[in-house]
Amino acid sequence: MDYNITNGKNWHTVIDVTIPPDSIKPKLDENFKAYQANAKIGGFRKGKVPMQLVKKMFGAEIEQDTFRPYITEAWQTIFKDNPFENAIDEPYITDLKFDNDKGLTFNIEFDVRPEFEVKGYGDVKVEKIAYDIKKDDVENALEEIRERQAMIHTVEGEAKEGNFLLADLQELDEGGVPVVGSRYPDQQVWLSKENVELTSQLLGVKAGEDRKITLTLPSQEEGKEGEEKKQDFMLAVKEIKERRVPDLDDEFAKDVGPYKNLKELKDLLKKNITAQAEMEARVKFESDLVDGMVKKVEIEAPPSMVNNYLGALISDFKKRNKEQKVTDEQLIEYYKSTAEKTIQWMLLREKIIEQESISVSEEELEAKIKELEASENEHDKQRAQECRDDEHAKRNLEDRLLEEKVYAFLESKVKVSKVKKGWREVEEPQETEQEAAQEEPAEEPADDKKSE
Repeated sequence: MDYNITNGKNWHTVIDVTIPPDSIKPKLDENFKAYQANAKIGGFRKGKVPMQLVKKMFGAEIEQDTFRPYITEAWQTIFKDNPFENAIDEPYITDLKFDNDKGLTFNIEFDVRPEFEVKGYGDVKVEKIAYDIKKDDVENALEEIRERQAMIHTVEGEAKEGNFLLADLQELDEGGVPVVGSRYPDQQVWLSKENVELTSQLLGVKAGEDRKITLTLPSQEEGKEGEEKKQDFMLAVKEIKERRVPDLDDEFAKDVGPYKNLKELKDLLKKNITAQAEMEARVKFESDLVDGMVKKVEIEAPPSMVNNYLGALISDFKKRNKEQKVTDEQLIEYYKSTAEKTIQWMLLREKIIEQESISVSEEELEAKIKELEASENEHDKQRAQECRDDEHAKRNLEDRLLEEKVYAFLESKVKVSKVKKGWREVEEPQETEQEAAQEEPAEEPADDKKSE
């Protein structure tokens, strides 16, 4: 037996195996003759079935039985001589062939964990943002709450800009006659400065009044797609409404939560905005840190690891979205880059932990659990209790602490440029591939759905 080991792209290992014909052909011929001697086929006496017919009808089965012990012996010899301790998936056989001149040939394929070294930390440059929370940020957040607390009130008199109309809408033909089947009851019509055409025709209308209006709409006629046409409607006003936002005072604060006054609400908003800004800045910094290190080290993600992770993502998506009609191919295309980056970071993280001897002691883990127990946050208390009750939850917390140490180590080694920016005064951060993994691909349109 001869074999050759090749480590290919993405640490995919291929072992080319050749078993010479002189060691296997005699056994194969012997098995064919034995099968011929005992074969029972209609129209032939026992032992008289032509060899050509035996090979045609039973050749694949006879070859499989003959080759199996040779393959097993070769497999055991190869993996005894080469333990491949870094193998990360189950080896499998491909391209099995037999030729009278070349003998039995086949490949054994599998992935191994990449071997690499992490160095050159100082070549990686990462921007770290510190958001400056100002008074306007708090006022904007307060205004958002105020808008959510707005109430809808019916108003008397004439409609003004900013009002809502509750009305029935009836399409009219060119002669002013109502079009059968084109009545739209209980429509909400907002009179806004953005919709000049509609608003200009309805200002001053009163509840109970009918008013004819003309709108510019896309043409629905065949051959005139993309063109516009004028369409008349009769609008019967039922009610006129307006949104009223509450005054910003102490009573408002008491209505939206357990706050003594408006100042207490503002103080809490500033605290929450600060915490949110710090979290978003940290998430972005860590994501950029991962991107920079992955590009620097240039790790190739083994296909088997990527495929396993893709399988988990797809399975999770299907459990959470049983009604969505999305194919596996669409999900693979959507999640593949995320899976590759996740595996790259996992391998890089493991290597840094090993190379730099980073660890979390039981004392550090216990201190963190006690910190969670002492927290005023109920979620933190629940996490602490889960760690007390479940070893798996405890190890998950340990893994998170370990990752935090890796980030802290990298932050101390790479080139960090600190930048101060106003909160929400800059463009929103671009969505990272890791964040995209938490989202879902668009549903595949059903054949019977019409595009809007």
